Amino acid sequence: MSKRQEMQTFDWLNWAALVAIGVFLGLAIDGMVDLAATGSWRSIIIILGVFGCWYIFYLLSERLFQFISTGRFSAPKQLQARPRPLALLFGLPFGIIIGVIGAQLGLGDMLL
Repeated sequence: MSKRQEMQTFDWLNWAALVAIGVFLGLAIDGMVDLAATGSWRSIIIILGVFGCWYIFYLLSERLFQFISTGRFSAPKQLQARPRPLALLFGLPFGIIIGVIGAQLGLGDMLL
C-alpha cells in the first residue's frame, strides 16, 4: 500500500477552494430539488443536458490537448503521482454537505 502525501500549504489552499466550490454546489443542488418539487422538470432536464454536454466536451478537449502535448493518452509511469491527501479527497463532499444544510438554514439568501 502506498503512503499518502502530507498536506502542504498549497494543498490547504486547494482544500479551501474545494470546500467553497462544494458549498455553492450544495446550494445549487438544493435549488434543483426546489425546482423538482414545483414541477419544473423541463428546466432541470435542460440544465443537466447543457451541463452534461459541456462536461463531455471538457473531457474530450482535455484528452486531445494531452495527446497533442505528450503524444500519448496516458501519463508515463514515472510521472504518475502518489495518492492525494485524504483532506483533499473529502474537501468537495464536505463542502456539498455544508451547502445543502446551509441552504435549508438560509445560507443561500445570504450568499446569493
